[in-house]
Amino acid sequence: MTSLLWRWFALLFLSSMLAACGRPAIEEGQVLARVNGEEISIHQFNFAMTQASVRPQTSADQAELLDKLIDRQLAIQQALEKKLDRRPEVMMRVEEARRDILADAYAKELSAAAPGPNSDDVAKYFRDHPALFSERKVYSLREITLTNDAPALPQVQERLDKKQDLPDVLTWLRQQPGVFTDQMVIRPAEQLPIEVAVRLNQVAPGEVISFRLPRALVVYQIQSAEVVPMPWAAAAPVIREHLKKQHDFDSLNKALAQLRSKAKIERKAGQP
Repeated sequence: MTSLLWRWFALLFLSSMLAACGRPAIEEGQVLARVNGEEISIHQFNFAMTQASVRPQTSADQAELLDKLIDRQLAIQQALEKKLDRRPEVMMRVEEARRDILADAYAKELSAAAPGPNSDDVAKYFRDHPALFSERKVYSLREITLTNDAPALPQVQERLDKKQDLPDVLTWLRQQPGVFTDQMVIRPAEQLPIEVAVRLNQVAPGEVISFRLPRALVVYQIQSAEVVPMPWAAAAPVIREHLKKQHDFDSLNKALAQLRSKAKIERKAGQP
């Protein structure tokens, strides 16, 4: 079962527990369906709409979503009837879902309380990152990727550092154990890590550059690059959202560091 489905079940178990403690009655006009006497409310439906990967638009899509909620409720009822909610592994998953939801709520509260970036911040970011905006390019790239556990990765990096021709490196690599990908891709600058976009903006077609990302070594050879600037009107909301996310991330880390400094944290000896 996928983590998403587990989260759905966990949320329903939590809802059932809350109901047992006394949940306010749902007004008749807010009830969309009843499943063996248990109500599915407009509030549950609206929440499910916000969680859908593609928001239902048509009446048929919304009817399909309601059917999924009904099926989910039937599954929950069977799980509770079979007392699956008392199994240790299920109880642990429900508790982990509850903890994730509470931690996420705290992060969102910090975000809501923090001011967004001002116009000067947005304008400065625009000026400081021409490779993403005023000098933005759309690249045709040959992209070779080796995950960090690839046995040949150190030798590949060494050969690239010595400026060995890429075809020679690939010929050697194909004779080694392990898996790598070699594909042609189109990447606009904003879809690349910023340090990659800056480097690519400084090299000519045909040149090869490599980057160690958290989980892989990525090698790029530029096939072509077309200058397609992103105008200020299009860039400003993108920059504002990026700066807000970065500020939220920094604020959360700062708040957690302060909480750690005041908390009594005890670790068992010998544990990581």
